[in-house]
Amino acid sequence: MKTLICLLIFWLSFLGCSDGENTRDADQHLVRILWQRFEEVENQSQYSEVLSAAAWEAHRKDLVFLSPLIPENYPEPYLPHGLLSDARIDPSLGKSPLINEDLVELGKKLFFDERLAYSERTSSFGGMSCSTCHREELAFTDRRSLGVGIDGAATHRNAPTLLNAAYNSTLTWANPVFPLLEMQAKIPLFGNDPVEMGLRGKELDILHKLGEDREYRELIKKAYGLEYPSDLLSGRIDYSLITFALAAFERSLIRFDTRFDRFLQNDLGPGEALTRSELRGLKLFYGIEPLSSGTSLACSSCHSGLMLTDSFHYVREGTYYNNKEFHNTGIYNTNGQGAYPSPNHGYATATQLAANPRLMGQFRTPPLRFVGLTAPYGHDGSFTDLDSILKHYAAGGRASLGAFGQNPYVDEKVRNGFAIEQDEAAALIDFLMTLQTTSFSL
Repeated sequence: MKTLICLLIFWLSFLGCSDGENTRDADQHLVRILWQRFEEVENQSQYSEVLSAAAWEAHRKDLVFLSPLIPENYPEPYLPHGLLSDARIDPSLGKSPLINEDLVELGKKLFFDERLAYSERTSSFGGMSCSTCHREELAFTDRRSLGVGIDGAATHRNAPTLLNAAYNSTLTWANPVFPLLEMQAKIPLFGNDPVEMGLRGKELDILHKLGEDREYRELIKKAYGLEYPSDLLSGRIDYSLITFALAAFERSLIRFDTRFDRFLQNDLGPGEALTRSELRGLKLFYGIEPLSSGTSLACSSCHSGLMLTDSFHYVREGTYYNNKEFHNTGIYNTNGQGAYPSPNHGYATATQLAANPRLMGQFRTPPLRFVGLTAPYGHDGSFTDLDSILKHYAAGGRASLGAFGQNPYVDEKVRNGFAIEQDEAAALIDFLMTLQTTSFSL
């Protein structure tokens, strides 16, 4: 009897080991499929360029500071040296350094400094910082549908996460001409439609104010080698000092420490293995398995590649890749002819829309990393949760459920919608929850 029990225990342990090995093999096979998909996305980029010797040297030199944040075999953010052949993608900024420890420290202080805003209502500096709309504990978002400026005016769009912003080829929801963080920083600081931080016309005043702070004077000297007040009076200190430092800090907000990343690297710790539901959701998301209705989802055709967006740029193994896409997902159809509420018509100008109405409602594809922490969703924050997003896509665009029906210009990838069971929707959301980390301590 004792011998029989021992044989039974041995046999059960053998079966368990075999099942474990089969599970690991299946997971590794799935990982290989995903990396092949990511490579295909890169190879289909709208623009790619092998870095010149000068560009590669500059890239590697500056990336020393960021390299510890980037796992092996992952792409690296491109720093704008003005050395690519297409100056529209990589305009020369004429200033250095682009990133180092001192510049990031300066940018971090600026990012959290409420003095970096001016209220016309109170005629005073203070009361708002970059971190007001990009809160560290909320994955650098603010949980609002729309941001709110220094004097209470709502912004036009939802504040996106800044995590991994260095990998975004376009840095706003609907403006393809701001490819660099140094350029984008001007919008909230100095823009007036709407007013966010209210510094338009106060550029010199804020520079004088920074010079009153001894810590700023020391940081500016360390980062740029510039001195107050002599270099301010000579014009060598200007507002680009602020935008460059903010861009450097934002480039340092690289996070690839999610369970999904550890899954891709075959490096999941004890108790971290993806659950059956999470794996099912992953397979549905990437169209590896169809829904029970027979439809294969196209989520990853737009939320594509390692960054889960089709608007990305980065360097991998000496080659620069850039892709930039905008889509109408059928959120609105306010007049039966495809209109979106003003002023959120998408990236196209009024002139472009007059010439080609099909451009209506086209916005950047948001990256889905950290999506479980960044509600509400959409360019105007009009989706409260992930379930409402899935219902939107299942309907072929939320407008399909409204008075005027489906938007006539809705993207073909969205148009047909799909039938999805409750457990399938839950599996998709479970997978999306693997795309975030739990701590954002700087």
